[in-house]
Amino acid sequence: MPFAKKFRAMMGFPFPGDTVGDFTVESVDVRDEQGGSEGYVYGVRMVLCGPGGQQGLQRALKSLFSQHPTTFSGYGNPYQLWFRKPEIESLGDKRYEVCVKGSGVRIYLAPELARFLDYLEENRQSATPLAPTDRGKLVEDYLEQYRSEIKSKVDRYRRRLLKTEDKK
Repeated sequence: MPFAKKFRAMMGFPFPGDTVGDFTVESVDVRDEQGGSEGYVYGVRMVLCGPGGQQGLQRALKSLFSQHPTTFSGYGNPYQLWFRKPEIESLGDKRYEVCVKGSGVRIYLAPELARFLDYLEENRQSATPLAPTDRGKLVEDYLEQYRSEIKSKVDRYRRRLLKTEDKK
């Protein structure tokens, strides 16, 4: 299961002091919550300040809240992440609280990639035919590289997060 800090990194949450559109981020809090049969759930609370009202803030946050990245658990299992519908509340003085639930569910990426390779070969889109064992190795090599890229991305974000937390 990807924990809250990994969810935060994968979604690329802004840091306090960053701007999102015309809004300045005052605080960001991302926590693990009980998900039950829904998979994993993350509670998110952000406070932002700026002109444009709730609709302006919703437009500014659209790209953040519309993503569906894939990440990997500590065991290497792939998970699809996404946000539910955010709730925005005015705090007065052009300040807004944004609360949203994030979700993560296990996906089975290797079989889908193998199926895609089969499709390419069946439709003569593959540059060279691959033996079944070569297909499996190709999928595993790809996933290993993908895991490495995700780890680097998360590590960079965590280092920046640590620097931000040290300044408090």
